[in-house]
Amino acid sequence: NISAATYEIVKDFFACEYRGKVTAKSKGEIEMYFVNSIRPELSEGLTGETPGDRFYELYNRVAESGSAVRTSARG
Repeated sequence: NISAATYEIVKDFFACEYRGKVTAKSKGEIEMYFVNSIRPELSEGLTGETPGDRFYELYNRVAESGSAVRTSARG
């Protein structure tokens, strides 16, 4: 489960499904999403299970642009 704010950051990398609004302690209702897989077109063998070269190319572009993604995608 991820929040709508996190979804906006990762939506280009992961296939997500809207879960709906969930009541969170001291935050009220927040919109939540399920992360189902890596986007198939960005994964090895189009399976959505393992990041492929296109995933890392996109990640590096985003990281170099100074966006919210700051950690290494390869660990």
